[in-house]
Amino acid sequence: MAAANEDEILEGFLCPICKADLKSATQLTNHFESLHQEEQDVLKSLKDIFGKAKKIILNNDDTELKETFDRALKFNSQEYYYPNEEQSIGVSRSSTDYFRGVRSARLERYATETNKLLIRLDKLVCNMPSEPNQRKAFEQEVVPWLDGSSVKLCPNCAKAFNLTRRKHHCRLCGSLLCHDCSVFLDLNVAKSIVDPSIPQTSTQPDQEVTEKNGLRLCEHCYNLIELRKQIQERRNAKTALVTAYEQMRSLMDQARPAVAMYEKMCQSLFDGETTYNLADVNAMRGKIGKLAEGIDLLSKQVVAHPAEPGTRQARLQNSIRQAAAHYIKEDLLSLRKLPTEAQIEEVRRERYERAQKQIQLERERRERERDWREEASASGSRLEQADIDENNPLIEQMNIIRGYIKDARKELRFEEVAILEANLKELKKEYQLQMLSHKP
Repeated sequence: MAAANEDEILEGFLCPICKADLKSATQLTNHFESLHQEEQDVLKSLKDIFGKAKKIILNNDDTELKETFDRALKFNSQEYYYPNEEQSIGVSRSSTDYFRGVRSARLERYATETNKLLIRLDKLVCNMPSEPNQRKAFEQEVVPWLDGSSVKLCPNCAKAFNLTRRKHHCRLCGSLLCHDCSVFLDLNVAKSIVDPSIPQTSTQPDQEVTEKNGLRLCEHCYNLIELRKQIQERRNAKTALVTAYEQMRSLMDQARPAVAMYEKMCQSLFDGETTYNLADVNAMRGKIGKLAEGIDLLSKQVVAHPAEPGTRQARLQNSIRQAAAHYIKEDLLSLRKLPTEAQIEEVRRERYERAQKQIQLERERRERERDWREEASASGSRLEQADIDENNPLIEQMNIIRGYIKDARKELRFEEVAILEANLKELKKEYQLQMLSHKP
């Protein structure tokens, strides 16, 4: 305690020299030692003051005051640590109900407002005319626009309207704004918001959304619509487990027709047909092997997904893995064994001999039918073989079909190969009959 004058009394840890309040004894000591080193006698007197004060307190036998003074001295000398004193619980009050009430009212207000905007957005994008002149009248009919005849400033940026800064209206709330404060919502994105079943096809990244391909909105309406869009995306977002399972099912759907096509191609080789060759069937077998590898890898990802042991999810993941392994073993790895080249050649030779016999019989039949023709008409119908081969449209069609077959084989479209081969056979048969009819 120190007195500045007779009328004013100052209290606290005051410096005897500059009368500065240092808040604690340690700060007072450090202050005095650093700024008033020459006043060592005064510092000594300051310590004597503390000593005298302590003696006075001890003589008064005030236990609580003694403990307080000792704690202050230990704290100032950096030797004091708070003991683990047991504290009693004071008055507490739960604000959960108040928080829920305020939160519910706020969410209800935003939800109601957002639903109104979605209803208006649905009316705008579903029945919007294609012509620009009709579109403006339609938008103003769905959402009435505010009268801005007396509005001189933009409510958002407070800039004055003039010839270069024209007045515009938000298409969802009808409020006034300038072009710089406008935000445009892509029409394709708007359609996907009001109808989540429609796939979202936004504009190109380098194409700016303007009034022609978007809706002019204020920032408040745009933020509410964007928030609803984000909520929809989070709800429709698929987890890694679901994604892996759907990819596995997609590969299974691709594998089933591939296995059926492989069996058909194998049977064609065993029958001696020339529709497919051994390279085609091996390519299809390799495709099925890749599908099996993909199914196996995705099923392992499904079973490796974290799940509590013994829970329904863990049992379901194990069942998916077992079903995938059984499908791979029974349907994809137990494919029919391919015939050898020697077996294929033997079957095709026998098939060729049978076909030659049929052709010979057909030739003999046509020769008997041609005997009744008169010699004059028979000689007039003879054509040179070279001219026939050059001008015959059947040969041109067969060459075109052979090109299509080659391209289909490269793309592994063997169903298309089978159809084209059947057409080629019909053309060959018709060409052979045509040659027989012109043979002298």
